[in-house]
Amino acid sequence: MNLEKVTPFVAKTFADLVFNAHANVNNGVQAKLDLGNGLEISVVSMKNGESGLYGDVRAGTYEVAVFQGNNMLPLSPYDDVKGWQTEDDLTELMANLQGKPEDIHAFIEQMHLAKSDVRAELELD
Repeated sequence: MNLEKVTPFVAKTFADLVFNAHANVNNGVQAKLDLGNGLEISVVSMKNGESGLYGDVRAGTYEVAVFQGNNMLPLSPYDDVKGWQTEDDLTELMANLQGKPEDIHAFIEQMHLAKSDVRAELELD
């Protein structure tokens, strides 16, 4: 009998993000993290409270986007990015995007449906 050691799944959290200077925004920072399931999270913020991104490191707030391949996921019914998110907000989002494939699919489908509903209400589609 072959008994292989099984490594338990450990979800990535805000603590796993590594921030570097933003490539296009002065005084901005950015972290990208592959969640290992075809999804990548991008988190950005401003270092000194200036405008330019929807977050301020000093206040512990960040702007987030999630990519599935070359497509952005709709993180709210009104936009594909979400601003002014706390570390806890980001960890919760990351938890929803990891784990059982069926749970991840349901979460993503819920976001797409919410956006579609709003677009229909606004008669954009």
